[in-house]
Amino acid sequence: MDGFNRKVVKIGTITVLCAIVANFLPVLYLWIVYGEIPTGSQLASILSMIFAASAVSWIVQPLSYYGGLGMVGTYISWISGSAADIRLPSINMAQKVTNTEANTPEGDAIGAMALSASVFTTVGIISVFAVVGSRIIPLLPEVITQSFTYMQPALFAAVFVNMAVKNLKPGFTTLALGLLCCFALPQLGLSTAWLTLIVVVGGLVIGILFARKGARKTAPGSK
Repeated sequence: MDGFNRKVVKIGTITVLCAIVANFLPVLYLWIVYGEIPTGSQLASILSMIFAASAVSWIVQPLSYYGGLGMVGTYISWISGSAADIRLPSINMAQKVTNTEANTPEGDAIGAMALSASVFTTVGIISVFAVVGSRIIPLLPEVITQSFTYMQPALFAAVFVNMAVKNLKPGFTTLALGLLCCFALPQLGLSTAWLTLIVVVGGLVIGILFARKGARKTAPGSK
């Protein structure tokens, strides 16, 4: 398994670096063909806004999703996007159907296949909707278009519940922490941007504490 993981890291690092370089190709095209290039001050302003808006997620998202995505899934998801709303539910459902656990060799293999299939599926669907979606969506009833706002929270909740039922005590404790933060952070004058970070780190700590408690109970000689 260690040899497999080393190959995943090697291939994943190369593909992510290639994706980073590819992100700059449209910019180079605009510069070379049309002569358009931002000034230094404009670049600094753009980078500062990106940093302010996304710096927390650069830390929170890898911590949040790695347990469900696995090593292969993390690399693919960060290249293809939609880690939370498409990739993670795809892996979770595939592991549930095949009765495999996350973070096991079998679960990682099933997750990698499910995630790869989801990438091909979403690329096909997005390609179709890019052509006809702009004409279809305005025809939908308003109640349906408004429901799109709740799609991602519903997916997060579904994944959380599916995981929490396997370990009810840490699941409910983490849920209680999240509810407490929802009410306490505004009262303390703190931004809700801290909510995800606190719940993720707190959930990790809660999971570790309950796991250690369970290990002590099952240890030889324990009462």
